[in-house]
Amino acid sequence: MLLDPPGWHRLWPQGAPHWPYVQAVDQALTGRGIPPGIVRADVALRADHQSDRHEKIYILLVWDVSRTGARGGVRLAWDDETGWSYAKLGLSTHDVLLEGPLTPLHRVFASPEDVAAVAEGLVYRWRAPEGEYGAEWARAPEVRAAIEDFREHRRGGGSS
Repeated sequence: MLLDPPGWHRLWPQGAPHWPYVQAVDQALTGRGIPPGIVRADVALRADHQSDRHEKIYILLVWDVSRTGARGGVRLAWDDETGWSYAKLGLSTHDVLLEGPLTPLHRVFASPEDVAAVAEGLVYRWRAPEGEYGAEWARAPEVRAAIEDFREHRRGGGSS
């Protein structure tokens, strides 16, 4: 299991709004014996058409070639608007060979067990997922509300 994210207590006293999802995905991956080599979970400022700023809330999981059973590495990325995507990487984690959405997961907050099952195929066999994974994580509404509270607070409307 990952430790609490350093520094978040100063920026957002309640923690990263999506941290419960990060922990649940990490636990499901660890339960399958596939902990990632690189884990990033953060909020990044990005330009938005409706406003000058918008926070992209994301998770990034990377397995380099030394951690996979393939010719290259794997990256899984998640954000709170589009859900999960993947990339097959070359020998360097900066060398993207193929990338695309993980549409079989169907949900922005796909169940952590489904994410781990998809990751297992990518990490150990370098195969894109087959089948359909439609389950939403049970705590998704709670995390969506935390994300909305976080954004409201960042816009100056929160009382936290």
